[in-house]
Amino acid sequence: MNDTEKISGIPRGEFAERRAELRRRLAERDLDGVLVVSRGANGADWGADVVYLTNHYSPFPQIPDRPPMWSGRGSASVVMPVDEDATLVVEIPDWRQDLVVCDDVRFAGDLWAGTIDALAARGLGSGKIGLIGRESLPYIAIDRITSELPDLEFEWVDDIIESMRLIKSPAELDLVRESVRVGSEMVAAFLEAAVPGATEADCVVAAFSKGVPQGAFPLDIPVTSGEHIDHFQWDRMPSWDHKRKLQPGDMIHPDMYGTVNGYFYDMVRTTVAGRKVTDAQREVLEAPIALVEHVVDGMKPGVTAGELFELGANWLAEHDFEVPGREAEGNFAQSFPSFGHSMGLAWEHPFVCPNEPTKLEPGMVFAIEVEIGRPGAGTGAFEHDVIVTEDGVENLTDGLQRVWWE
Repeated sequence: MNDTEKISGIPRGEFAERRAELRRRLAERDLDGVLVVSRGANGADWGADVVYLTNHYSPFPQIPDRPPMWSGRGSASVVMPVDEDATLVVEIPDWRQDLVVCDDVRFAGDLWAGTIDALAARGLGSGKIGLIGRESLPYIAIDRITSELPDLEFEWVDDIIESMRLIKSPAELDLVRESVRVGSEMVAAFLEAAVPGATEADCVVAAFSKGVPQGAFPLDIPVTSGEHIDHFQWDRMPSWDHKRKLQPGDMIHPDMYGTVNGYFYDMVRTTVAGRKVTDAQREVLEAPIALVEHVVDGMKPGVTAGELFELGANWLAEHDFEVPGREAEGNFAQSFPSFGHSMGLAWEHPFVCPNEPTKLEPGMVFAIEVEIGRPGAGTGAFEHDVIVTEDGVENLTDGLQRVWWE
């Protein structure tokens, strides 16, 4: 195999370049190496760091540890000194040799024991090493590692890989474009199915039927409609109502997110069953579009995510709507005080929230979103996915219909 051969859409050599860059940044902090832990188990949002470095993702479901028979099911670890390439430790023997891009792969049914062995074997049984995987690494793993390797000191360094993943390569941007294309078709299929007499589940099936044959891996489709439209979602497990039929005039919005080839799509639109709207509904349907596109118009290199938040917050205040984070209501717009986030292999930093100092740079990908409502009128939701360019943005969802009502 040569370095230009593409594995899951990424040139093979790009994975080695990422690991080399991680080692360089670790050395700048006087660290001896790094331990990276990610969990997959059909929850793609937490598998990103190991995927980014090695293209390994474990599909095994997460189950309680039973060492020495097994531990860390659904997870994987990367052990890497600052002066040598990585060891990947996997917890199932049938990992995909045709997909993984790492020369040293070790299987250990007891993943945490295997990680300890790899640390010792790679000269990282003592000293100070970086630790990546805040959301993935359970306490039991740290407890076992530090008990076996008491001279090892950890320092959390998730910020290093977060900053590396923030700027997407040309190959990654192509994968994002394809993912958003598929996701957009899923949204359109959902909204076309949202007619009087259909259930929320009928609409979800339509979206799945459009996306799954094209490689979509839907994480979820939280749906709200009718009397519950002011919420981000109402039903739990599943995130949609499979019984109640939509009535004419019911507003409905799905938040559509998942992956294609490992990269995220994330978008939302709102419609009304029967497409006939009241004047009150029209205001809360049009307002999210106007706000999101106002924020998108302000996106360019050098602008901070915090400044984008202020653009959105000021727009809401000028139009006499509640501002996320300034009023303590229970709906999504208040419980999620943000107008969006970066994305790629996961939902990523920075978020478009107050005082966020991260500056936009070409190659960043953002989902800009909002829900806006008025008491008694309902709540509309809207979202665009964009790539930051040298002079503005490439709007990936520009072709997805904005208005789904008459």
